[in-house]
Amino acid sequence: MDPDHSDGASGAFFYDAEGRDHALDMRNLDKLPKTGPEQLIWFDIDRSDTAAIARVGEMLALSPETIEAMGSGDAVPRLASYEKYFHFSLTRADVQEKPVINFAVCERWLLTVRDGEVPYFTAYRERDRGESLIGRLSPLMLAGSLIDWHFEGYQEAVATMQRDLDRLDSAILGRRRARPPLSDLARMRLNVARLRRRLDGHRPLVHALLRPDFPRVSEEKQGEYFSVLENHFLGAADNVERMRESVIGSFDLYATRTAQETNDLVRLLTLVTVATGLAAAIAGIFGMNFEVPFFKWGEVGFAITLVMMVGVALALFIIAWRRGWLSPT
Repeated sequence: MDPDHSDGASGAFFYDAEGRDHALDMRNLDKLPKTGPEQLIWFDIDRSDTAAIARVGEMLALSPETIEAMGSGDAVPRLASYEKYFHFSLTRADVQEKPVINFAVCERWLLTVRDGEVPYFTAYRERDRGESLIGRLSPLMLAGSLIDWHFEGYQEAVATMQRDLDRLDSAILGRRRARPPLSDLARMRLNVARLRRRLDGHRPLVHALLRPDFPRVSEEKQGEYFSVLENHFLGAADNVERMRESVIGSFDLYATRTAQETNDLVRLLTLVTVATGLAAAIAGIFGMNFEVPFFKWGEVGFAITLVMMVGVALALFIIAWRRGWLSPT
């Protein structure tokens, strides 16, 4: 399919399993083609295009509540079922601001409303160009396929976080760090927590699609596919949870590394203190004012005392080095 709109703009797409898929003119929606058993229309509208939302909503006989939710970008935490369609929302993993995508699914059409470009929407449309079998899908199955791609976005977000965490762990274990990684760990923990909350918000939707009081799935005999979709959701949730545990483990690693570095520093300071104390003791002994001939050696005595101080300090540090006390862990 060669869409005639730029990335992120509103568009409408006609899928025909027996013919050629093509983009529809959003300026002339009053002359939409009729859809048969192996045809469907996907309206994909940017939320900033309020006129298109109102026009398509009126044309598809959507309820005022649905049109208002789609225009405002409010999340629909549960599946809202109406007589001729049902409405739900997804929350994206790859954006922080305006992450909600609203869906309305009817018998032969699918409506999505989002803010800006959704990469997997574009990838889905560009995967099959010209003639495809998407028209054989029901709008519900098309929505299910997009939901699956949506959960894949969470898997990709976790994989990106894991790569960043691996680099951070390597920096923690390294001897030289440009800056303390605590702020990076705190930021990553907040990102994982946000990702976890967003993904967990899809749980009511996934469960609702499989309940017996939602007959559309059972009527289309596609319950097995949506069971697989639930498994993909649970897999993504498990990966996010493991990512959370990995971040907590990195906090523990950083705390252990910091404690070890503190221990190394205290050990070095202890050696310096002992060496300084011994040198001070030697200086104190040779600086006593008793009338002893040994203390009257002049410059020779001073040299002997200095050599003894340095020798004791060197001996102490050699012993510490041979026992590994000076080697950073």
